[in-house]
Amino acid sequence: MKNIFLKNKNQTSRGFTLVEIIVACAIMSLVSITLMTSATKGIELSDRALKQSQASMLLEEGVEATKSIRDNNWSEISSLSGNNYLSFNTSLWSLSSSNPVEIIDGIFTRTVQVSDVYRDNNDDISSTGTLDDDTKRINVIVEWPIHGGTSSKNITFYITNIFN
Repeated sequence: MKNIFLKNKNQTSRGFTLVEIIVACAIMSLVSITLMTSATKGIELSDRALKQSQASMLLEEGVEATKSIRDNNWSEISSLSGNNYLSFNTSLWSLSSSNPVEIIDGIFTRTVQVSDVYRDNNDDISSTGTLDDDTKRINVIVEWPIHGGTSSKNITFYITNIFN
């Protein structure tokens, strides 16, 4: 009789071992999936931060390029309005409204919007008043694709003909 009782105990023990293995595998699977999801999200956030950092640098370059154009040839800026695109030829920056969209690294597009500036009776910038031929409003926009759409950064500043 003792042998039969011991046999049943071993079979029951084996059943619990199988359940324990299944539970352990399920826990390991959940942990693995969680770690992979976290790693994927981390890589996605890192890529997003990289793109935003690159866009900030491209904005800064657009501002400095516009200042360089102003320093070399104010008439090039004063004659422009609307959307314009930067180009670099050997040693000088230039702006043109006729160039195709500026694409950088196959990802980013940069546009430089130039608009007129008006001054009121107190010589403050306003939406109406007297046209100030020696000041322009510049808006540099950098756009890049993201999952499901487009992201952008922009900076707006005023530039003046300081050499007149």
